[in-house]
Amino acid sequence: MKMQTAQTRILAVDDNEAALYATSRVLKKAGFAVIEATTGEQALEIIRRERPPVVVLDVNLPGISGIEVCRRIKQDPDTRSTMVLQTSATSTAVHDRVEALVAGADTFLIEPVEQEELEAVVRALLRLHKSESTLRATLAERNLLLREINHRIKNSLQLVTSILNLQSQEFTDPQARQRFQHAVSRVMAIASVHERLYQDEDPLTVAMDEYISGLCAGLTNASILDPSRTNISVEVEPVRLPTEVAVPVALIVNELVTNALKYAQPPEGRGAIKVSLVRLPPDELKLTIADNGKGAATETKEQSGLGRRLVNTFVRQLAGRVATHSSANGYEVVIVFPEQAVTAWRPES
Repeated sequence: MKMQTAQTRILAVDDNEAALYATSRVLKKAGFAVIEATTGEQALEIIRRERPPVVVLDVNLPGISGIEVCRRIKQDPDTRSTMVLQTSATSTAVHDRVEALVAGADTFLIEPVEQEELEAVVRALLRLHKSESTLRATLAERNLLLREINHRIKNSLQLVTSILNLQSQEFTDPQARQRFQHAVSRVMAIASVHERLYQDEDPLTVAMDEYISGLCAGLTNASILDPSRTNISVEVEPVRLPTEVAVPVALIVNELVTNALKYAQPPEGRGAIKVSLVRLPPDELKLTIADNGKGAATETKEQSGLGRRLVNTFVRQLAGRVATHSSANGYEVVIVFPEQAVTAWRPES
């Protein structure tokens, strides 16, 4: 039972000298190296410096309580992997134990604790800590591989766009060149998704607020129209979408904003395009692209062709639905799709 535990350090925290001695004695007898602390402040300092895998932490401490110490351990990315065994001889009611577990404790024992139980629980927490460490290492390797894949895809697509841009110079017909550049923008929209994935800490999902803002800015700069004549406003909630959802959303925005830039200029004044992505209760997202142009008569002429077919294809990929609204004040496309595919992500320590 004591094999391979002599170098494993366990932090025992208790302001009661007798209780601290008893806990330390059991752990030392089991073959662990024990570090002792009598206050929450001391415990936090030792944890940051020594990084013990397990902390046996009393609830009632002078100054910072054991529950608050646990909360701070779990909130700090550098220490959140530490396993916390919360103990108490006085705060033993259900609400006390629930409070400790909500704060992040991995388990709770009521004192006095039998020697065999304390040793068994500490060993179980060590196994859990080792398993989580292995998973984090595997995840880090996978993320590194995914970043490299996204980097290579992005570079390949950028090479394709460069070749296509050179080829577009061969067109003498302005309309043909414009259509070709529109095709190039579709490739660039996909490339920019993979660029975001490569640059982000999370290589699986895209922060859509940052991405759509950058995409719209790029479309404005690339437009053959005077950028000063059209204003694009972007209102996107901070939502992350997995790659398989982000790509069709990006291509939809690319199609509709490009179309609006070309066809939605009002007779007088400055053009205005609004792009928004918001949540709809209980579990949907709504993408809206609206402009203040002449309405559907002009815009749907282009959208009835390849662009419209592409948008409808991407909407089907999202298992969504699309609606259009036209008036003398402009044209609006609303796409609603389920949020079930959206991935919530938090960085691991």
